[in-house]
Amino acid sequence: MKSSVVVVAILAALFWAPENQAYCEDAVSDVDGAWVTSMARVGDSDKFVASTASGLLLRPADVVSFEASDPAVLMTLYSHPAAVWRVVATGDGQTVASVDYRGNLMTFNTEGGEAKTFEKAFERWCQALVLMPDQKSVIAGNEGGKVFLWNLADAKVAKSVELDGHAVTGLAVSPDGAMAAACDGGGHVHLLKLPELEAVGKIEFGTEPAWCVAMIDDGKKLVVGSGDRNLYQCEAVADAKSEVIAKGTDWITQIAVSPAGQIAASEVGGRLHFPASDSMDAPSGVWSLAWNGDGQLLVGTRKSGVVAAGRSWSWSKPKPKPAAAPETTKPAGSQEGKVDDETPPQDGSTDE
Repeated sequence: MKSSVVVVAILAALFWAPENQAYCEDAVSDVDGAWVTSMARVGDSDKFVASTASGLLLRPADVVSFEASDPAVLMTLYSHPAAVWRVVATGDGQTVASVDYRGNLMTFNTEGGEAKTFEKAFERWCQALVLMPDQKSVIAGNEGGKVFLWNLADAKVAKSVELDGHAVTGLAVSPDGAMAAACDGGGHVHLLKLPELEAVGKIEFGTEPAWCVAMIDDGKKLVVGSGDRNLYQCEAVADAKSEVIAKGTDWITQIAVSPAGQIAASEVGGRLHFPASDSMDAPSGVWSLAWNGDGQLLVGTRKSGVVAAGRSWSWSKPKPKPAAAPETTKPAGSQEGKVDDETPPQDGSTDE
């Protein structure tokens, strides 16, 4: 696990109606072969920020911005001295924060265009970084199994806790900011009380790495992607029993949840799955994903920059009307076939 490259991709579990079909837009980003390792929406705008990396993890890498309406156009915001693994943005769009392969934290003020580097802020390579709901702090997890709470205004670590020594592979925070979930390379999810970072429980998901975690139902439940190719769901309580809600063909390593609660996840090879309707393949392996509202899923790939998946609607075909019975001419005064207007048909049919 230590000093290893995490291969990330997306198993999409988009619970759309059966008539909704997924599609991939043709536009892709030209990022000179860089991996798009994570993405974050800037407030409620159409703008996103993304982190990048390459196979040479100690080579400088960029944090960029783009518009969801045109993901092919990227603008470099600032550069890290090593591969960038995670990026977040505050809701007001004023602050961007990111972590890299050396454990550095960088923050960027979008109004002044100023980037600050905090060397070894998180000691070692960080794969996980999330923003607290109050927008005042971030939580990071490193490959040594340590979790940090970093105060953005004070620019320092406010709290830290060491878990089981397995690399922290993913983090999620409840909407009320009262609890964090940290998954690790040993197949566990650790529940942490915030802001104290007090360990209050652990959930076992097997011996394969638990690559990613998300909170749903206002933080009452967890969704976890595993190296055993399963997507799990369970209550967010200690020793909870989990159930498999989707099966992949490779490691499930990323999860995203839309504002309406639609779950997206990924597997290493880049295949996108839609359990309720359809599945599809990204143009190359997938490293990250982010929702743009409820109708568009942005996919960060290994070779093809950013691509977008969305919904294509079509009209359902109306049922054909039953053929009308041919009229017959009866002799004047004949009562045969006469039916009183208030008497229902006797064959079970209706006049609809």
